[in-house]
Amino acid sequence: FFSALTTMVRHGKSKKRRAGRYGKTKLKNKNFKRWDPNPNIRDPVVKSLWDATKTPKENLANMGFTADSNDSTDPSSSSVIAQKQQQQQVIELFHVPESDNLKEKRPPLSEHEQEYIVKCMKKYGDNYGKMFRDIRINDLQWTESKLQKTGSRFLLLEPGQRLVQVPNKVEDLIATITNSQ
Repeated sequence: FFSALTTMVRHGKSKKRRAGRYGKTKLKNKNFKRWDPNPNIRDPVVKSLWDATKTPKENLANMGFTADSNDSTDPSSSSVIAQKQQQQQVIELFHVPESDNLKEKRPPLSEHEQEYIVKCMKKYGDNYGKMFRDIRINDLQWTESKLQKTGSRFLLLEPGQRLVQVPNKVEDLIATITNSQ
């Protein structure tokens, strides 16, 4: 009876062996290639000079380049690409006039921002601290600095840039700003 147990497979041992392992076993990437012997080269000059039987380092050396950027290069050595570039004609560049279709600049403040800051300034003028603390008027809960920045931008807008009707109290603020400049 006991001899039959020793020949049977013990499934628990292999499970115990794997129990303490961290992570998964890594599979080798069988599709990895060190370098492509026939790279997809679009430049016709480089394509004509590329030799698939040579290593990339040798091909680059034939063209006057180095595969290692830390290697020192001798600028006096003549490369094949430099010779071919000298044979090509020089293309002269000319002044291209600017297009007539210039995009219109957007206003410094949107219509929604202008309505909001006018509503706040109508009650408190240029007291941005009180504006900040009034959560009924400042329902977007803009900070004091954001209210101040938006308010000063609104006061500096030209009449053509204002998209909302300006109340009398705010017009007085605009008048004091324009008179001080």
